[in-house]
Amino acid sequence: MINKNSYNLLFVSLLGLVLILGSCKETETTAPDSTVNVWDTVTNFQGIVNPSNSGTLTFKMNYAYKGAALELGSKYYTNAAADTFTIKELRHYLSNIILHKPNGDQVNLKNYNLLDASIAGSQTFTIQNVPAGNYTGISFLLAVDSFANHNGLQEGALDPSWGMFWTWSTGYIFYRINGATTKGKNYSFDLGGDGNQPSINLDLKMYKVKSNKATFNMLMEVNEMFQSPENYSFEVDGYTIHSETEPSAKKFAKNMADMVSINTITP
Repeated sequence: MINKNSYNLLFVSLLGLVLILGSCKETETTAPDSTVNVWDTVTNFQGIVNPSNSGTLTFKMNYAYKGAALELGSKYYTNAAADTFTIKELRHYLSNIILHKPNGDQVNLKNYNLLDASIAGSQTFTIQNVPAGNYTGISFLLAVDSFANHNGLQEGALDPSWGMFWTWSTGYIFYRINGATTKGKNYSFDLGGDGNQPSINLDLKMYKVKSNKATFNMLMEVNEMFQSPENYSFEVDGYTIHSETEPSAKKFAKNMADMVSINTITP
């Protein structure tokens, strides 16, 4: 027979168990949600933040001469050396876009794109699966890197059928511009060679854009290739360049380092 004291003892034991379980429940901690992407929560930053590894970056190039939209064909332009000329063709590579992080790390997007100032569809391109992160600088080549420049038959923008290729030994034409002058002479500049690769470096710290699909609206100021740090004169430096060894090609390569800027970055 169970007496009253036994009931009391059982009640006290059960009450103690409930208190212990309740105490354990209160001290439980919730494990952090591993699905939360730290870049989605960033609010205090400079440059651009791409929150997703499946994000995209779109680049759109616009062309100008002394601030006015470039007109191919019959419009005459004047450079710092007082040469007056038309621009009939302008084609160039834009490759190896590198995103720079605040700690100095770099992400090379390993792109090769061929842009043509006469073909609107070629002036915009999108790169997929950009790694998530915060980027405060961007750089790229108006050229083809040394490895790809001598790597034999290639595809896509590097297909020799585009007409931007010399030979297996000398590689690609990085930048082509040609037209006519008021002196009755045509000019034709095909720039290439491993030592003549214009490198563009742009600071992004003045921007504050967080997006999985940011668009860079860029401007190429063609006048800059003829000046700063050195003026290029058709009469002095020549009307044609079709070899990487021509000294005048190096003058262009130096001048072109500041010919591209960013107008806006839109989310």
